[in-house]
Amino acid sequence: MRQARLFLLLVLVLAACARREAHPPIILISIDTLRADHLDPARTPNITALRRDSLDFRNAWSHSPLTLPSHLSIFTGALPPEHGVRDNGGYRFDATAHPTIASLLKQHGYRTGAAVSAYVLRRESGAASGFDDYDDAIGIVDGAPSGALQRRGDVTEKIAEEWIASHDTQPFFYFLHLYEPHTPYTPTYDADVTRADAITGRFLDFLRRRGIYDRALIVLVSDHGEGLMDHGEQEHGILLYREALQVPLIVKTPHAREKRIDDAPAQLIDVMPTILAAANIAPPPSRGTSLLGARAPHPIYSESLYARIHLGCSELRSIVDRGRHVIDGMHSEVFDLARDRAEKNNVIAHERRALAGARETIATIGGAFAKPEAIAPEEAKKLAALGYVSAGADEGSVRDTRECVADFARLKEIAELRRQGREREAIARMETLLAANPHWSDVRDQLASAYDDAGDHLRAATIYEDGIRVTPRLAGEFALSAAASLLDAGKLDEAAAHAAAAIENEPAAAHLLLGEIALARHDDARAKREEAEAERFPNERGHALFLSARIAANERDYARTVSLLRDADDARRRTGESLPRGFHYVAGDALAHLGHLPDAEREMELEIASAPHEVQTYADLALMRIMRGDRAAAFATLERMLAAKPDSDTIRFAADSLDRWGEHDAATKWRKRRSGGSASEHAGR
Repeated sequence: MRQARLFLLLVLVLAACARREAHPPIILISIDTLRADHLDPARTPNITALRRDSLDFRNAWSHSPLTLPSHLSIFTGALPPEHGVRDNGGYRFDATAHPTIASLLKQHGYRTGAAVSAYVLRRESGAASGFDDYDDAIGIVDGAPSGALQRRGDVTEKIAEEWIASHDTQPFFYFLHLYEPHTPYTPTYDADVTRADAITGRFLDFLRRRGIYDRALIVLVSDHGEGLMDHGEQEHGILLYREALQVPLIVKTPHAREKRIDDAPAQLIDVMPTILAAANIAPPPSRGTSLLGARAPHPIYSESLYARIHLGCSELRSIVDRGRHVIDGMHSEVFDLARDRAEKNNVIAHERRALAGARETIATIGGAFAKPEAIAPEEAKKLAALGYVSAGADEGSVRDTRECVADFARLKEIAELRRQGREREAIARMETLLAANPHWSDVRDQLASAYDDAGDHLRAATIYEDGIRVTPRLAGEFALSAAASLLDAGKLDEAAAHAAAAIENEPAAAHLLLGEIALARHDDARAKREEAEAERFPNERGHALFLSARIAANERDYARTVSLLRDADDARRRTGESLPRGFHYVAGDALAHLGHLPDAEREMELEIASAPHEVQTYADLALMRIMRGDRAAAFATLERMLAAKPDSDTIRFAADSLDRWGEHDAATKWRKRRSGGSASEHAGR
């Protein structure tokens, strides 16, 4: 009897395992910017251990050195020319035309979840298609390009653990995205690779503890590599050499039945059919093939349109086929991959046939250049109402791609000038770069930001407005930036019109800016409505709560102001948002009204450290010191104000402030200084 029970229990267990393995847990781990040749046992012990349990494809290639196009190729099994997204911005993904791994698994009973670490993969990009839950709460950092917005991988990994722990009693698919090897490195690329490996190790240990690891299909991959100056490019996006395109691709099958190293060519569009095959789901038609069965070699297509879109240089396309890597552009190259892994010896003179064949394949697959003009109709109407007409059609490229790589080196030199405080020199050099490359959005952003920092908000707005005309794919972003500069310049109506034009493309930030404009108009009711709209977006929650705190301050509810500021700080720390501009000033003002002068003075000093040219902060701090009887400290604070902004307007402002505080003798002395010499002379006394 006992033996019969044991036999029945064994049958039930085996039957349950069989049912589970028909729809196994599926986990996709993407480590952004991870070069295949930077994996080794010493640097990446956890990934090395996964390799030992897996099919390890040592000759896998990406189709784009950019995050969004590459991930959409992973998700759809389609090449960038097929799914239509050719850059990290400016193209729209049509989810109705391109089913994804998540959407197909969801149709077959899987729960689908994801957590990403880069703003580039935010849900508005189309990457969230098919996911039940998609955590992209990555905070906005003022002044940072979207490609640099990220959150720590350990934070993202914890989100993945929590979701899986709540859904692992049913078939599930989870996508975990880590961004650690991406710039800015902390402190080096390889240190970030090691950090990403440690995070991956913690995640795999979690799967083991939950009894998931052995049962699951686990795919670990990267979207592209990193230049690291092998061919003159430090990062990625422009060139198509092996260091940018060859990626790790590791597939651990359920119960690890297959373990081997596979040197046959593989590609990222193979990931989708591989995952669907493990789930017993027929894949849609695709150039990719499942890596779990026999496969025939196919030419592997890759592209980078970045240089043409952003810099006016020629685009690059490449084909890997039969041991040759052909890179086609203004100056084409052919490399023998078996003999020249570093791709240093261009053998095009002996490989004309390979070049001709590759060009034929590129023409068939890649098609013509597709200009990124994706603007929502409503956004286009608003911009047209403001008088913006886009630049004409793309006229082609006249500069070699290598020139663009050199331009990036010049931009890094300019960044160093700004760090040294040589703003005028930096601005002049950026003006030259932008004149040569009016499509280069990074230069336009940095130049306009430099003018804003210098207080020339109207010049900054003009630069952004020119960007709307020249680069319509970024019209929403430039309209929003122009609105912020116009607000600082006191042009409230123009600022509101530009912010409204950006709502389709940048809804959270646009609502926040409209709330700021409402505050400037003393329209607290409108500001509250805009704040409520902005708070719906997790990426801007900290900034939304800060706006709410300012509304409370306008209503003289200073205790609520301080409470909301704490909430705002907590929220922005969780998402990685930058500290809102003026945060310490609002805190200092509220604390002063509550009678907490020492704390208020500390906040004002912090505000001065972050924004040293704002005269109102110095004046308020000086008044606080007068209120507590320290006139000497107050007068010293005004001297610091003049040193930070040495002009006659500052002297007049100081004198007028002193008069309002009843310090008439001191005010008279300041007015005499204004008439007795230049402001810069007084600042040095």
